[in-house]
Amino acid sequence: MIGVFMSVRFILDKIHGSLGLNSCLLCLSPISKHVVSAYVKTAKELNAPLYFNASLNQVDRDGGYTGWTPSSFKTHVLQVAGEHGFKGPIILQLDHGGPWLKDEHIARNYSYSQALDDFLKSLEAFIEAGFNVIHIDTTVDMENENGYADLDKAVRRTIDLILYSEELASKYGVRLEYEIGSDRWGYKPVELLNEFAGRTLSGLRARGFDTTRIVFGVANVGTVVKPGNIVDPVVLKKYSDLMLKHNLYLKIHSGDYLENTVELTKHNVGGLNIGPMFAHVMYSAVKDVIREKIEEKQALEFLQELNNLIAVSDKLSKYVGRKVSEVEEYKLGLASRYIWSSTRAGDFLNKISANTGVNIEQYLISRLCDVIRKYIADLGLINLNTYIAD
Repeated sequence: MIGVFMSVRFILDKIHGSLGLNSCLLCLSPISKHVVSAYVKTAKELNAPLYFNASLNQVDRDGGYTGWTPSSFKTHVLQVAGEHGFKGPIILQLDHGGPWLKDEHIARNYSYSQALDDFLKSLEAFIEAGFNVIHIDTTVDMENENGYADLDKAVRRTIDLILYSEELASKYGVRLEYEIGSDRWGYKPVELLNEFAGRTLSGLRARGFDTTRIVFGVANVGTVVKPGNIVDPVVLKKYSDLMLKHNLYLKIHSGDYLENTVELTKHNVGGLNIGPMFAHVMYSAVKDVIREKIEEKQALEFLQELNNLIAVSDKLSKYVGRKVSEVEEYKLGLASRYIWSSTRAGDFLNKISANTGVNIEQYLISRLCDVIRKYIADLGLINLNTYIAD
């Protein structure tokens, strides 16, 4: 193995510098064990690096909706990588780390101090587990009228959290790299992002921090988790140039369904986050098996059972109401990410396999591999491990 702790800065500087490849790292949210297996399998097949970024909702001290703690998730990834004989770099990142970046913080109406205290406990768990990239996102402020932190707070809190992360890294013997900013922030203008990045980096340098370890800066380039997702190359270049001015690589979030992914390789983009779309892929795959392999009356009953599992997960309201009949199919698919790690969903999949003779687990992985394979190709990642190792 090249190394779980391989530097992201080293990888990006090499491929964008001496190699001139302009590859963009594929950063996957681990919404289920199927996605992990599919990514490892495809990365092994195409000799590409593995990069998982887990949100606090997905992976946390309480298990998140996947059931994984930071430690158990890392163990699972290494186990699957070992089973597939994967020898390339494995990067593990905490995505959107900060106060109020976990749904529970808002549901419980946490104050800043409560949200911060809970996040710091989670942060330590991720660093102790050996995650090597931390996204510090301080742009949400539920105590502010518009829900966003003002620039001064965002800068100050980002600096404080990075320096605190360094204390934890020293305690656990981990070398960390970082991502700053957010796509969900209200500060979209280039001028404000420029000030945020500049003030954050200068503040860290003043405290003796090596800012080359801030690898990514996030900007909202207009991508949305929705079929037909397209990024404007002009907007992409504008934000990429801004980040490069600060020696950062632009990280794109909400890259699900992106139709012109190859544009990212033309503009020095460092990473692309995708995840919720894979739940839709799984949802559609299960529906296809049911419709093709089961007679109509029973198929309708199975489809209703599947939709009911999603509806009662209490997450459908994040999309449109609670009535399945009122929700577009792709949104049902996106919401299904909250069920795939549950016992009830596992029992349901077993029942589908028993009624169809289809190994539904392997079928899901195969469908996911098809999607991941295209992203890896479009982002210029095929055989990247060989170039990195040379």
